[in-house]
Amino acid sequence: MAQETRSNTSLIRAAALGPVLSEVLLLLLTIVISVAGVALLIFLPRAFLGDQASFRLYLDGVSAYLAGLARGDLGLTAARRPAGALLLGAARRSLELLGVSFGAGLLLGLGWGALLATLRGGWLRLVLFGLSTLLLSLPTFALLLLAMEAISTLTLRTGVRLTSVYGYGFDDHLVLPAGVLALRGAAYMSRAIQVAQEDVLRQEWIRVARSKGLGGFTLWRRHVLPALWLPLLGSALGMLRVLVSGFVIVDYLSGWGGLGRQMLEINNSGNISTTEGEVAAGAAVLFVIFFVLTDALGRVLLRRADPRLREMAAR
Repeated sequence: MAQETRSNTSLIRAAALGPVLSEVLLLLLTIVISVAGVALLIFLPRAFLGDQASFRLYLDGVSAYLAGLARGDLGLTAARRPAGALLLGAARRSLELLGVSFGAGLLLGLGWGALLATLRGGWLRLVLFGLSTLLLSLPTFALLLLAMEAISTLTLRTGVRLTSVYGYGFDDHLVLPAGVLALRGAAYMSRAIQVAQEDVLRQEWIRVARSKGLGGFTLWRRHVLPALWLPLLGSALGMLRVLVSGFVIVDYLSGWGGLGRQMLEINNSGNISTTEGEVAAGAAVLFVIFFVLTDALGRVLLRRADPRLREMAAR
């Protein structure tokens, strides 16, 4: 009997580990395919040098780079120095900018969405809704360039320097790139929070709470905010995707010096192109791995927080 019980326990554990192992394997496969795709794209110009030998050299170069990555080698710079230290420093700056933008966007998006759901009409709701529509409609680089132009023009005409428009530093250099990313992320999040809060406000228990005299911020803090936990988690994951999608060009144009700057440069024709092959590939690889891992972590947290998603995953 005891042996049968142990056997059943082992089967239950194996059944529980099955979906987890499948997801881990799928995550690893996604990373491998993404990294290989990045290498194939970054080194692609080498395949069009005009002869058959160049295509063979392209394939050999991609294979050698991927083999080096498997050993933990991120390649060499144009000066034939290891690119690892350069890329890790750029990755640290990227995480700093993304972290500040994410935190600011989270707080701003939550308050923005709550106001949109609370206000029933009037000019303030119209302004907030129109601003979110504008921020979501314009591409991130356009928002950044417009903000740079406005700040530069104001500084030239008035002599008042509001903030720096280019460079790295945890001072006023952070305001513009983090502000643009946070505003666009908050605009995305505000729409999701607005829809979720409007649904919560229609619930019977909210009407009961109002009948007992609760209202305003007290009602929102005690009853509405706890009910927004799942929508908040889901919209935060979506906001992170929005931030990551616009990060590379914001990093490059603002001179922050993160992974975006290591991927892009202005060529002799005045166009934006990729930087030297192995550095650009290394930056793109680190960026892809970061995105895949954070997205997977967000989906795991969302599934654990939502019983319905847990049941769907178990089927």
